[in-house]
Amino acid sequence: MKFERFIFLSVLVLAVFQVFINAQTVVPNQVRFTTPDAPWTLVIDGQAVDIKTAQVKPDNKSAYFLVYPNKDGLNISLFIEPVDKCKTSDECRDFVLNSGNPAWGKFQDLAKARIGEFSYFEFYRPEAMGQPLQMQDMYAQYVGSGYWVDLHISKVDYKKTDHLLFENLVKSVKFVPKTNAASDKNLSAIQAAVEKWLAVWDAGKCKESFAALSPISRTKISEKLWVDYCGSAHIGLGKLKSRKVIASTTVTSLPPTPDRPGATVRYQSVFENSPVVEFVSLVLEKDGSWTVANYLTQ
Repeated sequence: MKFERFIFLSVLVLAVFQVFINAQTVVPNQVRFTTPDAPWTLVIDGQAVDIKTAQVKPDNKSAYFLVYPNKDGLNISLFIEPVDKCKTSDECRDFVLNSGNPAWGKFQDLAKARIGEFSYFEFYRPEAMGQPLQMQDMYAQYVGSGYWVDLHISKVDYKKTDHLLFENLVKSVKFVPKTNAASDKNLSAIQAAVEKWLAVWDAGKCKESFAALSPISRTKISEKLWVDYCGSAHIGLGKLKSRKVIASTTVTSLPPTPDRPGATVRYQSVFENSPVVEFVSLVLEKDGSWTVANYLTQ
């Protein structure tokens, strides 16, 4: 009886410990951008958003990203590219402003200033694209380690009290050296889960890749549909030559499953016959493990 009681208590302690460990998996709202050759990753904290567009130039140095509007209605896009046309954040700000853009049309209330390491200019447009959108635009420039960031933030139906939203977003930006990536436990766990799943996908093991999907995904698509999709997705690409992370997001709560955090990872990948951007989404299971929920190429 004493031995059985010991076993029961041990199992109970392990169960409680596991619940405690899972409870410590704190997933922030965060979005990350980089290029394969950039020495750092641009991180924006506090943003529960997804990435609409990710485009990388063949040189692996330059990229463009467009984010879906955030909960405050801010539209966010950015370029990352090597510095050549300007050398400082002030110079790059003035270069963008002086170059102009026909899409701006007529604007007013032009202002220039700095927020931390960013230099920016901003203006107000009562009309944009022929519509009375009442839009505020901010172009914020950063230069560091030989690279230039051109961050564009805009908002329709703008009110002066909204300016704090622009300021706080720029202040939330940080640059994390890629050498420090291993210290981010969430990111390491997410990428490890993706790489394990991609090894199965790359091998053309379609049924196995379906079995390794999150249970949530397997309730929404049949194995046959997935196997058909898997087979067609591999046609024409050829063997994988390289794969590097260019962007990722984490959210504390997925809209369809509010009790589950989620993540996405985008890779700039080069296959024998074509370069593509690979998109992988994940969900944090209740046992604390990350599982792949979907895979697409863009």
